[in-house]
Amino acid sequence: CEHRNMQSRKEVLKCYRLLQRTCRSLFQKDLEALEAAKKRIKEEFWKNHSVSNQEQISQLLVQAHETEQFLRQNVVQAVYTGDNTYRVRMMKETALADNPPIPKHLLAETRKKQQ
Repeated sequence: CEHRNMQSRKEVLKCYRLLQRTCRSLFQKDLEALEAAKKRIKEEFWKNHSVSNQEQISQLLVQAHETEQFLRQNVVQAVYTGDNTYRVRMMKETALADNPPIPKHLLAETRKKQQ
């Protein structure tokens, strides 16, 4: 049983580090977003630090791995380059999909809010 607990601890630490690395890569040069992500990861892992049931630990690890995968595939970093334009920095794993065009009335509302 002790060996199983050590193995679980190693898996949890490995997953924690993976999430932290993913966020460092994803939020490069955006210290505010990076610090918020690091804080949230730490809070979530700390919230569950006393879980000892192997099944629960496994479920939490699956959830953490799915979160890391979601971040890599679905979150991009947009950097304002001036002149009302942004440069989007994507990871090689970023999932690309065809998006329908934004309806003109929503686009107009967005522009009004930005002014």
